[in-house]
Amino acid sequence: MLFVNSALAFATAQLLTAALHETCHGLVAQALGFAPKIHAFYENNPTGTPAQSAAILAAGPIGSLVLGGLFRLWYGRGKALYGFWRLLLFWLAWLGIMEFVNYLIVTPWLAAGDTAKLADIFGAPLWTRYAIALLGAGFVFLLAPFAAADMFATAPAGTPLDEPRARRKYILRGFYLPLFAGVVLTGLAGIGGRPEFVFFGLLGTLGNIDLVAASLYVRRPVLTPPPLAEPAAAPQPRIEPAGIALYVALVLFYVLVLSRGLPV
Repeated sequence: MLFVNSALAFATAQLLTAALHETCHGLVAQALGFAPKIHAFYENNPTGTPAQSAAILAAGPIGSLVLGGLFRLWYGRGKALYGFWRLLLFWLAWLGIMEFVNYLIVTPWLAAGDTAKLADIFGAPLWTRYAIALLGAGFVFLLAPFAAADMFATAPAGTPLDEPRARRKYILRGFYLPLFAGVVLTGLAGIGGRPEFVFFGLLGTLGNIDLVAASLYVRRPVLTPPPLAEPAAAPQPRIEPAGIALYVALVLFYVLVLSRGLPV
């Protein structure tokens, strides 16, 4: 059940994170006097002055980082407990944070990305773009111990986490492999959308594997995992019907609304 719940929570969180990311672009564009629309995995970035364009482009990654940080604070205030909603909050936090980090990493290569366009506006030389990418890669390894500790705080009661091998097995089954299934589930929301943007959206979704892969090799988490709930008090492992309903609602929202464009 952990695999299914984590994959479902990942896809649900990714669809929410992507929509919020594009909304951040749109809100800044609207504040600057434009009439933007958000679509499935993209926003029709209006072109204004260099300063206006830079503000609109930066709003997405920065907004994702801020929202991810807020979700992480919320997550950190909760108890170590297994459940779909706890997994959803975990993914909302780290997908938001990694949206920003992964944009740094792809700066030299993804010309359609927000950070690459920002670099173009500011005329950043090639070496600075690679320096930004290296900075992003460094953030992955710095954040991995914290992400790993958060993963352990969602473990079902009785999960062995004392040994490194047991921790790697838990991350592999509970987060690494479910991420691939979650990418497939996320892809259903691209039906009716523009293929090139859906492709980039799914590429970015898959790109979150970098943090999970780095977490597999954390020898000791920076944060001490809080004690897990006692088996008698812990929720029984099951697929959450409300979680399925939320995921389906988001897919329908993407297919029926965002595929056509939604004014901000």
